This record gives sequence, structure tokens and C-alpha cells, in this order.
Amino acid sequence: MGASSGIAAPDQECAVVRFSTDDYAPRERFEALHEVFGRNLQKVQVEPLVEESFHTAVTFWRMPGLALYEASRSAAIYRRSRELIEHDDVFVIAGLTPGYEVRHLGRTLTLKCGEAVILTGAEPASFGGPAQSSVSLLRVPVRLLAPLVADLDGAYGRPIPADSPALHLLTRYLGILQETGTLAVPELRRRAVVHIHDLIALAIGATRDAADIAKGRGARAARLRVIKEDIATRLDQPDLSVATVAARHRMTARQIQRLFESEGTTFTGHVLAQRLARARRRLTDPLHAGQKISTIAFDAGFGDLSYFNRAFRRRYGMAPSDLRAGGR
Repeated sequence: MGASSGIAAPDQECAVVRFSTDDYAPRERFEALHEVFGRNLQKVQVEPLVEESFHTAVTFWRMPGLALYEASRSAAIYRRSRELIEHDDVFVIAGLTPGYEVRHLGRTLTLKCGEAVILTGAEPASFGGPAQSSVSLLRVPVRLLAPLVADLDGAYGRPIPADSPALHLLTRYLGILQETGTLAVPELRRRAVVHIHDLIALAIGATRDAADIAKGRGARAARLRVIKEDIATRLDQPDLSVATVAARHRMTARQIQRLFESEGTTFTGHVLAQRLARARRRLTDPLHAGQKISTIAFDAGFGDLSYFNRAFRRRYGMAPSDLRAGGR
């Protein structure tokens, strides 16, 4: 029999727990799942729709102000009866596939692809349905979220549309935080939790004052992070420009520029710095020792070798060939 693994960040504020039914014998899976779910998120009863083939892989993050659950799973229903209620925290379930059903506060919702739903931990609920390749569930203390939202009670048991800009930004931001390991860094994690609160409030319907703050704080930070990740995946494209990025994110070029100006840089300056950093990493990587410097420069998105050499020398105080020679 396997066991769930807990990994605490150095400051002990953030715990990461990973669970997979593959680590357990079939007769032990549900008891183990109920235990790890109740300890890290909420107590529920899991009812598989096809018991013989039930499987799930879950990662929990627990930190002050936020618990986050990311999972893939086969078809199942998760039920929280009144006897299992222990708190009144707010739950947000996002990243859903069509047919996901939620029963809460006398309402039955059959959600569409990409929609999210808001639940209160103070009332019974059931949620689930078809297999999910990736589903996110966030738990936020109601005392932190209620002051930001105009009508939180009215939001419970209702969907957030898939075309909500704040919801789209929230799901993208959550993915980037996990991929980049941001939640493991205490100061970055604390900021990210505040940004997540902002985005949830905007997706539900923030008060006027909270919306003004959230747009200039959480939404701006998340949007800039998403844009930077987009740039990072396209550095090798010589035609990468503020206009093409703005079009992909349905923003104006000036809005993109203002985001970078808030960090004391420019779009062009950021792209150049990232391309130089990519080239530098490859020049010192033994796996790329056989590549020509010109190939590395072109792969990083530079269309002019002379310009690359000048920019590299200005940035690092030496020629690319000198850096490679020193590495050897």
C-alpha cells in the first residue's frame, strides 16, 4: 500500500500533499481518499459512477488564506452531507468539462465547458459527473472574501460564465503559479494569494471599491504574468511584437506597454532580456556545446547575428564566444 506525501515549504506555511489511487489496493482507495480529502480540503463521500475503474490523482496546496486542489479523475459524485460540514468557507470549482452537475441550496446546475461555480461550505452540496482531465477547486475563508464581493450569498449555487475575463485570467494564473513553483516561495506566495482573492471577487462581482483595487493589483499582476509566459513560449519567433501579443490577449498595444512600464521596463526591453538569457543558458549548457553560436542566437529569436553579439556584450560584459570558452 502507498501513502500520500506531504511536503512543507521551508517557512512551514505551505504544505503540498499528493495522492493517487494508483498507490493503493482497490479495497483501500476510498478510505484513503476520504481521509486525505477531509484532512486537506473538506470532508466528503465519494461515489464512483463506475467503481471497478475508479481512479484519481490529486495535488493539494494548503496555505494561509487559500487551499487549492488540482485533480484528474474518472466519473464520480462527491457529496458533502450536513453531518460532514465543519466550516463556512467559500469554494470555487473551475476548469470543468460539459455535464458536470452541482446540487446546492435547492438548485441543480448542469455546467457548460469552462464554467465555474461558487459554493458555501456551510451548506450541503454534491458535485461531479463525467471524467475530468483537469479540475481546480479553491477554498477561501469567507471572512477574507465577503468584504470584496457585492452579494456573496446570492452567488452561491450559481455559475460563472466561461467567457468571464476574470475567470479566464484566474485559471490561467493558477496554472502558471503551479508550473513555475511560485507557491513554494513565501513572499511570492503571499502576493499570489491576494491576487487570487482579487480575481475570484472580480469573477463573482466585486464591490466598486474592491473592483478598483483588484483591477490595479491582482488582475494586473496576473495579466502581466500570463503575458510573460506567452512571450517565453514564443521567443524563437522573429516577428514577436507588442502588436501580435496584444491581439492574442484582446488588449491594445498601449495597455501591454503600460503593464511593463509598471515594472520599470518596456515590452521590447523584456523580450530582449529574455532572449539574451535563453542564449546565455544554452551557451553554458554542455548539451548545446556542439551548436554554433549563430544557431543559438537564431533559436533565441535574433534575426541579426551582429546585433546579438552587441546586445550580449552590453548585457553580460563579454562576447558570446568568450562566455562559451570560459565555460569550457
